[in-house]
Amino acid sequence: MYAEITAAVQSVMALNQLIKAASGLKNFNELVAAVSEVNAKLMEAQSAALFAKEKQSSLANRINELEKEIMDFKNWEHDAQRYELCEIASSVLADKLKPGVQPSEPAHMLWANCYSKRQKAILQLTNESDFGRWYICHNCKSEVGINFQHLNPRGSGDLTPF
Repeated sequence: MYAEITAAVQSVMALNQLIKAASGLKNFNELVAAVSEVNAKLMEAQSAALFAKEKQSSLANRINELEKEIMDFKNWEHDAQRYELCEIASSVLADKLKPGVQPSEPAHMLWANCYSKRQKAILQLTNESDFGRWYICHNCKSEVGINFQHLNPRGSGDLTPF
């Protein structure tokens, strides 16, 4: 008899669950609508999080670029202190390495036009004769000639810009 009572109780419990499930079916459409709304909100939140992550990544890249620019600027300023502006011919300016600066480098001149734009462009000697020297800036393709006879009409020496 105990087994029958247990079976009856289990049957009532199963019936109770069926009744609850049947009553839930009338609200099924409302449940589906609520779940759809929750899914839509989750998709919006996920999209916003993805956009924020992309924006953060973009800003981090920009910060890195700006930090590099600052470092380049500081390095340029440090390097610029090693040079001095000089007139290598009448109205022809170049920046030359100051004597005794460290680290020591071969004597050279930087084309002032490029140097003022923060571009280190060494004037390269292209031709030399008894009459003068000709230099070129490979950065901007400017050419400059220093005519010794014009600078020193008596011929009593040589212009050495270094």
